Amino acid sequence: MAIYSDAVFHVNNLEEARRIILTPERGLDTDSRWASETPWLRDQMVAAFPEHGFVLDFGCGVGRLAKAWLDARPAGRVLGVDLSREMRQLAPGYVEHDRFAACAPGFFQALLADGLRFDGAVACWIIQHVFDPAGEIERLHAALKPGGRLMVVNNNRRAVPTDRGWVDDGFDVAAALAARFEVEALGRLPVDASSEHISSNTFIGVYRRRAEPA
Repeated sequence: MAIYSDAVFHVNNLEEARRIILTPERGLDTDSRWASETPWLRDQMVAAFPEHGFVLDFGCGVGRLAKAWLDARPAGRVLGVDLSREMRQLAPGYVEHDRFAACAPGFFQALLADGLRFDGAVACWIIQHVFDPAGEIERLHAALKPGGRLMVVNNNRRAVPTDRGWVDDGFDVAAALAARFEVEALGRLPVDASSEHISSNTFIGVYRRRAEPA
C-alpha cells in the first residue's frame, strides 16, 4: 500500500520551489507557466475578492499568487498557509509585502478555532495533492465569512504524493466543492494562459460560502 509522503514539497531554494509549484508540462517550462498563468489568475482574484479584503492563500508555496494580488491591491492583506516549512520561509522574501504572512497548518487551525475568518480564499493546484481532501474542503468552508468566495484551480484527477509516486485515489474534488459551496462559475484555464494539455486536464471554479440562515 502506498503511504502519503510530502517529501517532494521540501525544497532547498526558490528555484526548486518554483519547479514544484509549476511543474514543466509537455514542453511548457516553469518560467513560461509562471509568466503566463500568474497574471491571468491575478486578474481572476482581483475580480473575485474585495479590494480591501483579507484573503487566504491556501497552499501558498512561496506566495506566487499572494504577491500578484497584493501588487494589484495595495489595501489588501493575505495570510498564506503551507505544509512545507521551506516554502513558508521563502515566501516573505519572495512576496515582499508587509501585508503578507505565512504560517503552518497547525497554527492556521488554531487561528480558525479562535474565530479568524477571511473575505476570500484561493487554492491553486493544491486540493489535488492533499492527504484528506474532504477535510481540507471543510476547513476552507470554515475559513470563509458567509458570502465569501473561494477560487480553486485543480487537476480533474487527484495526484497524491506517496512513497510510490503520484497516485489518483479517485476522490472527486469538483463534486465535493459543489456539494459544500454555491458554484458561481466553473470552467477551464484558457489555452493562452496555459496550454491545450493543461487546459483540458484541469478546472477553475469560483465558489461562495452560502449566507447563514436567518
